[in-house]
Amino acid sequence: MKKYRPVLCLSLLTFFGSSAVQPCTATIILDDLRTNHTATLLKSGKVLVTGGLNEDITLKSSLLYDPRGGTFSATGSLVQARANHTATLLTNGKVLVTGGDVNKTALQTAEVFDSRSARFSLLPQTMTIARSQHTATLLQDGRVLLVNGVQADLFDPVQQTFAATTGTQPINRKSHAAILLSDGTVLITGGYVDGISSRKAELFDPVTQNFTELSASMLTARANHTMTALPDGTVLIAGGFSGTSPHDETEIYDPVQKTFTSSPKMLFHRASHQALALADGRVFVTGGTTLESGFLDTNEIYDPVLKRWSEDGQMAENRTFHTATLIGGGNVLVVGGVTGNRTVLTAEVLDPVTHNFTSLGNMQTGRNQHTDTLLSNGKVLLAAGSLDTVTLRTAELFDPATNTFTLTPGLLSVPRKSHTATLLQDQRVLITGGKSATGDLASAELFNSAIGQFSNTGSLNKGRALHTATLLPGGKVVVIGGVVTGGDETPTAELYDPATSLFTYTGSLKLKRKRFTATLLPDGTVLAAGGAILANGEGGGDRGTKTAELYTPATGTFASVQNMNAARQEHQATLLTDGTVLVTGGTYGQVVSDLYHSSTQSFSSVGSLIQQRSRQVALLLTNPAWGSLVGHVLVVGGDVKGGTIFGGAQVALDSVEIYDPSTTQFTSFGTLTVARQNHTATELPDGRILIAGGVGRPFVSDTAELVTP
Repeated sequence: MKKYRPVLCLSLLTFFGSSAVQPCTATIILDDLRTNHTATLLKSGKVLVTGGLNEDITLKSSLLYDPRGGTFSATGSLVQARANHTATLLTNGKVLVTGGDVNKTALQTAEVFDSRSARFSLLPQTMTIARSQHTATLLQDGRVLLVNGVQADLFDPVQQTFAATTGTQPINRKSHAAILLSDGTVLITGGYVDGISSRKAELFDPVTQNFTELSASMLTARANHTMTALPDGTVLIAGGFSGTSPHDETEIYDPVQKTFTSSPKMLFHRASHQALALADGRVFVTGGTTLESGFLDTNEIYDPVLKRWSEDGQMAENRTFHTATLIGGGNVLVVGGVTGNRTVLTAEVLDPVTHNFTSLGNMQTGRNQHTDTLLSNGKVLLAAGSLDTVTLRTAELFDPATNTFTLTPGLLSVPRKSHTATLLQDQRVLITGGKSATGDLASAELFNSAIGQFSNTGSLNKGRALHTATLLPGGKVVVIGGVVTGGDETPTAELYDPATSLFTYTGSLKLKRKRFTATLLPDGTVLAAGGAILANGEGGGDRGTKTAELYTPATGTFASVQNMNAARQEHQATLLTDGTVLVTGGTYGQVVSDLYHSSTQSFSSVGSLIQQRSRQVALLLTNPAWGSLVGHVLVVGGDVKGGTIFGGAQVALDSVEIYDPSTTQFTSFGTLTVARQNHTATELPDGRILIAGGVGRPFVSDTAELVTP
């Protein structure tokens, strides 16, 4: 599992368009151990950290974190040491600090921090009662609502006074949660009532100053839980304690219906955790106490659109009773907390949006023009290919459990590159054709993952390379087009039947083609798009085509469809979740992308790639671990210009971009650790993506890397 980079840890990524190269250090060491403190984002972008506990000592010290330098510095001390207090940024830019406790004695005092003078000053008036483990909610009119105990207070920042609310009084509770709703009322839920965690919820109306208990209660009793506003105005309630057991249950509060409904469980039981609303509408949850009194370093994200939780990296340390603050750039500053029986001395910055490319140990063999196949056991088969001028017979398996590569016990029957590998319904892998030292191959073979061996099967009727092979719904495989010995393309296609191990001819393409794409559509037809159409013997180099055609298995025929908007070869075609097909890149500098619509058998022009590229990989993100990026397309590497060196790549690319189907636009995603073209990219069962081999500058690579959601 990926460890998020600590503050100032080396990153060579381009984070959605902004480059960052930073020296690597450990997590930041605080001047004092602290937990049960507060962290407040100031208008300057800095974060004010106040008070808390250092083992048995209650702190007066305060710190300022500056995200520009990634450093903490001491600032003015609190007038009174305190922990379990609140700190609220007022509309005038000052910070109101209220209550808390010293040696388990609740405090009635409050003070204000002025960032201009970096000083705290004690307010002349105290709260109406002493408070600890309370909530402070900034209202729309600038006042602050303080809730716990037998009565609530309103703080007036103009008069700098506290006054008890005048309407009906709240439920006497502590360790609860409170959140401002879009209509200006405040929702208060759970907490300990008479020492028992509660399901009760109530609303505070600032106009009438009444607290009204809702007729609907939460589905689960909870204290030390979180509430987070979602983009649609509802509220996500997550985790918390009942008795001594943390919850993984979550629920949604609907402010219109004033009801609570069950929502998907978190991946971990959590209480005393932190939850933050990210700019994209997702909810980022860090740390907390889990079952068997353990402490968590694994974070997770809730996607309200997909209604799914997914892991989102790990902190450098387990933490609970920490603070988490959303700072500039969408990063999260995590400070202090408790782990085990000690207070945490460190702080760290998490990035819940950017995804790291991590170099792996080398493959057993450098590979170019190889194939990648995700097997049912979660491993990835990397088969054959070439190493410089040598065509390979070897294959290796990547094990995502150990991030290691091992050679398969068996060898392929012949060396081959530019072949195909297709996972059959019985989980064997069919390998067809390709190039060898003696020409284009008609042979085919099967890989059995149970024993790691290859065995021959029936031969193709025509030797071919740079073709496609597509598994059809009935279990047969259609092999289409490609190039035959001498460099001429073929329009022929044939079907492989796993039951008989035989290949038989089916209908022919309208236009012979190689280096094209074949995409299985939801209705079982196959879209063949683009490709090179000029035989090598005709001179002048290959010529890309705008044409596309549709193969119908039921009739064994090909029929032309509307042309694409750009001629392309060595491009990529990716089936999207709505059944359309995104066609990207290709030789000769195509940046415009095409979208194929099955209903009209036509293409429409969509957003352009940021970088011209061909021989890239375009991969649909499908694993829930990708959260809101599920359904997006990751475009990885490739080359920027065709040529003769190493099969056509003059300049390999290390850039990665991502396509958003909702906007039809591409944005920068990150940077590979090694520039690559003719590589492979495979989404693993846990959502990580294995990127392996290919040609760099200018060598065939034996490296691989992972990108983590």
